[in-house]
Amino acid sequence: MRTLIFATAIRMLTPVFLAFSIYILFRGHNHPGGGFIGGLIGSIAFVFHILGLGTRQTAKSYFSITFYKYDRKPHHGTIRHALRLLRKNLDRRKQKEKPKSIWNYYLLRLRPTYLMAVGLLVAVASGMVGLVLGKPFMTAYWVEGKIPVIGSLGTPLMFDAGVYLLVLGMVLKMVFTISKD
Repeated sequence: MRTLIFATAIRMLTPVFLAFSIYILFRGHNHPGGGFIGGLIGSIAFVFHILGLGTRQTAKSYFSITFYKYDRKPHHGTIRHALRLLRKNLDRRKQKEKPKSIWNYYLLRLRPTYLMAVGLLVAVASGMVGLVLGKPFMTAYWVEGKIPVIGSLGTPLMFDAGVYLLVLGMVLKMVFTISKD
């Protein structure tokens, strides 16, 4: 049962859950937490969003990226061409036709399987750094200096980020499969 109050609360709380999961991810290499717990907290945000707004709305809101590109004609001036298309769109609107846009867009869909693959690749790559430098697998290397909020950057954080993406993708794949309409 979906209610308006729950749907509105989830719209506001999902970014808070995601920000907290990222905080737990960055906190994990110095204190309790890390990629696994952060991935589970991020997954909970998406599970609540699915419960409140549905699978399609969640996939549309968080797993589809739209890129826009201006459609230029080679022999027309940009402003003149835009005004001509605007006039055509206004004429078509009177005739109830679908307007022709001067913007082309491309939709990129992020699937949970891609998150799992990228997470596994990042986790394995963090261990390969040691092998490439002639040390044992999973040897930790740290970057000089610290970032104020994040702390030190190094291969343990890279491994945690890979685990975070892997856990997030795995839970989302299960939830999307179970909640198919």
